[in-house]
Amino acid sequence: MNDTQKYIKQGIADWISKNTELVAVDKDTIEVATTQIDAYGDTVYCFVIDKGNYYEVSDDSHILFKLDPGQTDTDLYRTATQIALGAGFEFDEENCEIFVEVDKENLAQAIIRLAQLQVAISYLG
Repeated sequence: MNDTQKYIKQGIADWISKNTELVAVDKDTIEVATTQIDAYGDTVYCFVIDKGNYYEVSDDSHILFKLDPGQTDTDLYRTATQIALGAGFEFDEENCEIFVEVDKENLAQAIIRLAQLQVAISYLG
């Protein structure tokens, strides 16, 4: 890797770090305001819950509630579920929550992937 490539890579990492906000919701939950923007122009949020031996990374049911608060569009929910499952996430049908359980080493990747997934799903609405 040459110096320009290293500079670009470090610049991207620094920008993402500077523009990602973390808020402690409670002693076990952190709200992450990511750098991702959804189809509505809103910041995408992920929630990280410390479960002791693992972490749960969740959208806290936000994206599908935003798209269809009355849960009336069954095709939307079916499609979103298929997309989430296909991307390696779980889907809680009762709460319409998209989530994944990961270890500490995969936590950052899971947050980024969930944020990207929420952006993609936001365009279904």
